[in-house]
Amino acid sequence: MSNSKWMNQFEIILLAITAIVSGLVSLLDMFGLLDSVTWLSGRIPSLTLLMSGIIATYLVLERKNQLNELQKENREGFESIESLLESSRVSIIDSLNGVDVQHFTSGNELMQYINKRLGQAKKQIDDLSWSSAISLSSGLNTTQELNREFAEKTSTISQKIAYREVFVFNRPGRKEKLQTRLAENRAGYSCAFYEKVEVPVLQFMIIDKEEVLLLTDEFETKFSVRQPQIVKLFIEYYESIWKQAKPIKMGTVIHQETINGILGDK
Repeated sequence: MSNSKWMNQFEIILLAITAIVSGLVSLLDMFGLLDSVTWLSGRIPSLTLLMSGIIATYLVLERKNQLNELQKENREGFESIESLLESSRVSIIDSLNGVDVQHFTSGNELMQYINKRLGQAKKQIDDLSWSSAISLSSGLNTTQELNREFAEKTSTISQKIAYREVFVFNRPGRKEKLQTRLAENRAGYSCAFYEKVEVPVLQFMIIDKEEVLLLTDEFETKFSVRQPQIVKLFIEYYESIWKQAKPIKMGTVIHQETINGILGDK
């Protein structure tokens, strides 16, 4: 038998004896049977108090031991939770292997990256232009220069590869942008429009079906991501929007009646 178990049994026996003696003394004193015991005369209250003190002390010590055990179990539990969280964190990081994410701290930084990627595109551009918010920095000279560069690159790239754009005419400048694209009449440029969207929407661009750039001004977070499954999700979403949008220009085919309806209420 271990020392710990032996001590526990000894404490229980001692406590039982103390309780029995205390009860017995109290009963005998109650019936006056201890009056003839000279050395106990006048000491019964003190004896009872001593016995009660022994029992109370044991209970306090036992409760302290229980609390210590509970704290020890809690520490072990916290360590297990921390270990589990660390394991989960590692698993999440491992699952993100192969995901290339770039975060942009400002709209201008994002526009610089967009212009760079437009110059590098080789297959196709899918542009969803339907955010209603306008960037707070839209009046800055740097932003204006970046926007001009974007327009030039869009015009140039749509001569070489397919460039599809979905409009929602819910902010200034969109109709003017459409007129510019129609006047250029690039063979690779196609566009359509969607009826006004009231809810906050994600505005994004897909480069060569391998990278997604999040362009939404409503949210501060701006980034690009390259990961096949994530990009595939955005491609499927864009295709769904494209099918539901009303055609304006499909390559060299121009829907003039639709254009008149859009520009007639300028």
